[in-house]
Amino acid sequence: MTSKNHGAGDDSESGFADLRNSLEEYRQRSQNAISVIDVESVTRWTLEIFKAWQEDRQLLVFGNGGSAATASHLAEDLATFAIPFEHPRRLKVLSLNDSPSTITALGNDIGFDAVFSEQVQQWARPNDLVLTMSGSGNSSNLVAAIKLASSLGCQTAAMTGFAGGTLREMVDHPLHVEIHEMQPAQDAHMIMTHMMIDGFRSLVRSQLGMNVSGRADS
Repeated sequence: MTSKNHGAGDDSESGFADLRNSLEEYRQRSQNAISVIDVESVTRWTLEIFKAWQEDRQLLVFGNGGSAATASHLAEDLATFAIPFEHPRRLKVLSLNDSPSTITALGNDIGFDAVFSEQVQQWARPNDLVLTMSGSGNSSNLVAAIKLASSLGCQTAAMTGFAGGTLREMVDHPLHVEIHEMQPAQDAHMIMTHMMIDGFRSLVRSQLGMNVSGRADS
């Protein structure tokens, strides 16, 4: 009995070590993805977001699956955390994947390829910003929405991974990470999202004469 329990303990320790090694390998792959982020491209797009805020233009964001969650995160932080609540002018930012009723209605009545393009048609104005996120860069509903946004005179951007797909070639601001694995590519996209939020927040507070804590400098 004692020997059997000891063996089970060895198996448990071995399984823990294997899992830990696997997670460490994943962490390294994620760090590799983050290391290839093009900071200059993120900087240029962040400046466009800041100018949109200054000029009262909109930012529309959207994606599928995990990228939808990242788009929601970006929209929420830009709308709340980034600008002091006491300041009356906010960034007009909208995540197009946040209304299940709208998405399911458009998907049912027209088709899934239209769930974002129809919303772009509804909301977008010339010179608005339109950002999508896609691991492959080839999702047909995202491509359709960006194509329409371009035809309406919007500035377009896409976070992509792998080779970048169709979206990388068609947007004004490609935000590409050359990583051929979905999860690490999405990790890099989330880091780019936080870079944009942090950069935009700093630019707003600098213009308003505030420090990063949100308090007015003396």
